[in-house]
Amino acid sequence: MNSYLEDLLLHRDEDSAEKFLERAAADTSWNLVSLIDEMVPGLVFESNLTYGSFHQVKMALFLRRLSRQGYLSRVTELEVLKLLLEEALNRNWLNIRAGNFVRRDRVAEPLDKMQSELSQGNIHNAMYYALQAYESEPEKLSETLLGLGSLHITDTLGHSLSCFQPVMKEVINSRSPEAETALLSYLSYLGRYDLPERLEPGKYQAEIEAAEELKKAASGEGIINLHHMITLYILLDWEEADFHQDDFPVSYGILQDWLSDKDIAEARLSRCRNWQAPDSIPDNYQEFYRRFSYSDPDNSARLVISVVERDLPEALDWLFRLYAQDYNLPKWNPHFYTGLYAALMLQEDNLVDDPVGLKMALDQAVRYYIAGMQ
Repeated sequence: MNSYLEDLLLHRDEDSAEKFLERAAADTSWNLVSLIDEMVPGLVFESNLTYGSFHQVKMALFLRRLSRQGYLSRVTELEVLKLLLEEALNRNWLNIRAGNFVRRDRVAEPLDKMQSELSQGNIHNAMYYALQAYESEPEKLSETLLGLGSLHITDTLGHSLSCFQPVMKEVINSRSPEAETALLSYLSYLGRYDLPERLEPGKYQAEIEAAEELKKAASGEGIINLHHMITLYILLDWEEADFHQDDFPVSYGILQDWLSDKDIAEARLSRCRNWQAPDSIPDNYQEFYRRFSYSDPDNSARLVISVVERDLPEALDWLFRLYAQDYNLPKWNPHFYTGLYAALMLQEDNLVDDPVGLKMALDQAVRYYIAGMQ
């Protein structure tokens, strides 16, 4: 049975959505984490994908984590809830549910069977074996699926990995009630690609120097270069995930191959290496919002970096509120949030210990947002 919020989205009921937001503005008892959880079954079965991949669920789960960990104020939560509903109402969703079931036959190596079926495009059979693996070896199932997704990083701009790594972390491995539905969605997504009968993760491992890799990934403008940085974040976050097993190599070698012909942008490197804070730093959101200018990316990027340097948790709240407050549907792109989140979490989660590279990532993400909003 669907929740009220899920039915609202499935039927694209704009009037009910407006009333829902009016009630949310007047009643402070709602919880953003719970509301996003209600949306997850639809988000993982978005259809008629506007960008070819599952950006909405990734964006929602990033916001869910920020809310769960207390980064977002109630004012910001209301703004991002409006954005999520507006985005969802402009997408199409399949009303699909998957659950576990009692199976008669069990196999000794369900992951091998799953991969064999998946390589042949037999999604239903692959799901049958995946559910058995989910019971007996959930961590290895997650890593195997992410490993298979990482094989197509270069021809999907990283989406074959990045769209579902947050789903693995926040939905499947947390044993969410929607875990089986999310699992079916990822198997269906992977079924569009040529996959091996058996993944050999050791072929794609590599030792990386995260600081130098970030400087390279955070170089350049535009969507492809932004995805270099996002994908590096996703790989680093995968390595730190609770489900990651030390004997399963993260696919850094594929990222290295993708970036092999890319140089570090000397202009951005110099700007961030010689970075200087503005004369004054806003001490409240209103002043920050007033000084953030879409016509002056240089000063706006300096402003953002200065606020992050002073108080990262506060900056997280301010930035996600600003993006939501200035939401403009014809110009909005879910990569605005994804790029911002990746750049900020690289620092907040201590995934890279390099102040220059971290500034470069933030500079890249903010400039991408400003360019897209022009």
